[in-house]
Amino acid sequence: MSSLRRFDLSYNKLTGSLPKLPPNLLELALKSNSLSGSLSKWSFDGLTQLEVVELSENSLTGAVESWFLALPALQQVDLANNSLTSIEILKPVNGNSDLVAIDLGFNRIEGNALVYFSAYPLLSSLSLRYNRLRGTIPFEYGQKKSLRRLFLDGNFLIGKPPSGFFSGEAPVTGSLGDNCLQGCPGEFAL
Repeated sequence: MSSLRRFDLSYNKLTGSLPKLPPNLLELALKSNSLSGSLSKWSFDGLTQLEVVELSENSLTGAVESWFLALPALQQVDLANNSLTSIEILKPVNGNSDLVAIDLGFNRIEGNALVYFSAYPLLSSLSLRYNRLRGTIPFEYGQKKSLRRLFLDGNFLIGKPPSGFFSGEAPVTGSLGDNCLQGCPGEFAL
């Protein structure tokens, strides 16, 4: 299967962990199955062209390790509705990353809102909704010009949202609801 470019087996009853994936994949879609286990580096080893990963609505567990978001061609990631518990994120090397959209909503991710997502230069859509994030929303999220959609609702975030969200320079849509925030303006785009 070395010439396979797009692999979509979504909405089946697949079980078990992810196998070793073909090396020339551009898109991987296994949404709404019963896949379990963690995201193994072995499964993704050598995938230098992989742009889209759609693994939402499975039973994946453990951490999203830093190597995963460092896949060189990665642009879109949907890992929503799993049982992931943490994410190890580092700044992209030399600010280089093609990552545009990431959805990690409806997992069990704990810790602080992840400031390093703001270092991804092209990131325009970020969803971390309904996890177990704590602390304040990173100031850097309000300064990120490329960010257009941000969903942080359903966590345990505190404090005031970054003022950059309300400046009107770069409108951001999404939701910050169902947190413990204070000082939100009466009307705003978010």
